[in-house]
Order: sequence, then C-alpha cells, then structure tokens
Amino acid sequence: MKADGLAFPSLPLKSDFILFARLYARTVFLPTLAWNMLLGRVLKVRHWWDSIDDNVILGAYPFPRDVAALRSEGVAAVVNTCEEYAGPLDQYRNHGIEQLRIPTTDFTPPKLASIEAAVEFIQKYALRKDVVYIHCKAGRSRSATVALCWLVKYRGMTPEEAQAYLLTCRPHVKPNIDQRQVVKDFVARLATAESESGLFPTIESTVDGSISAD
Repeated sequence: MKADGLAFPSLPLKSDFILFARLYARTVFLPTLAWNMLLGRVLKVRHWWDSIDDNVILGAYPFPRDVAALRSEGVAAVVNTCEEYAGPLDQYRNHGIEQLRIPTTDFTPPKLASIEAAVEFIQKYALRKDVVYIHCKAGRSRSATVALCWLVKYRGMTPEEAQAYLLTCRPHVKPNIDQRQVVKDFVARLATAESESGLFPTIESTVDGSISAD
C-alpha cells in the first residue's frame, strides 16, 4: 500500500490470521491441556466442571472416562466448542447423550451463528429439565461465551450480570467475555428479535456431529 510516495507493509489478510490462529492452537494444544490437567486433576485447584444452573454445567475437555460421571449428574446433551476435539462419541452414544459441535479455534470466540444455534440447543434441553454440558478445552473462554449468551437470553441477565455470575460459579472463567464483539452482536440481534420472528435459528431435530460455523 502506498500513500504520498511512501510504501507501507500490507496488513495481514483475515485468512492469514485464521491460519496463524489454527497453527498456534495446534502447537500449544498438548502443553495447555497438560497444564489444565495439572491444575484440575492433580493439584485440584480448579474444578473440571461447575454447575451454573440447574440445567447447565460449564467445564473442560471431557475424556471418555468422564462421560459416565456426567451422565450421573443428569447430562443428556453436550455443546462441544472445540475445533481440535470431536469428543468421546462412542461413550456419548452408549449413554444416550446428544452432542452439538460448533468447531471453534482455540483462543478465538465462537461465531455468532454458532452461538445462536448452541443457545437454542441448550434451551431445548433445559425445557425438558435435562442438563447440558458446555465445554471447550479449559471451560473458561469459548464455552463460557456460549454460556454467557444463554444466560442473557434465557435467564434475563445483562452481559455484565452474566459475566459476574459466571465468575462466582467458575472463578477461572475469563473476566472480559462480556466485552467480546460477538457477545455485543448477540445482544444487538436479541434486541431486534424482540420485534421480529425467526431471527434466531432453532434446533428442532437431533444434531449428531458438526454444524457449520460460517
């Protein structure tokens, strides 16, 4: 790019940023997962998961051995925000658990369409008095973004109230999720939806596998 005869370096393309984010996430996946396990399963200074509502549990990467314990807590469905992990699908099938996967690169927020779909998926099960497990790798960012938006839409909280509430339930949740642009976009669309029908996608049928994050 040039201006008044001066040359400036080109800004990185969005596709370049996405590629870098994915490469970075893959590079640090095992070290950060090991760190999470040290804190949560060895030192036990963090809970692997925490209830944030009678119908919602927010937590970390579920290993196959965790599924029976989750089912014993009433979990009938899972929202998996991990791009890097498909989840313990065989164990879910064995326990009759339905998964909605919204693949999101680590260290980035879910896309708006993914959040909207996940919020309706959670509410479908909440209306049945079932429990939904929302997770990412650590249960503090991607998954917490989804949980915060569900609290805003279906528990009547402001984003700030939802943020503060999540921190009381799960203290290591990122403290500024309510400031993410995608959360602001969700709230704006929610306000518009009060006077328009059909704006938010509703999941009516069983979802097995992934939905498009586009």
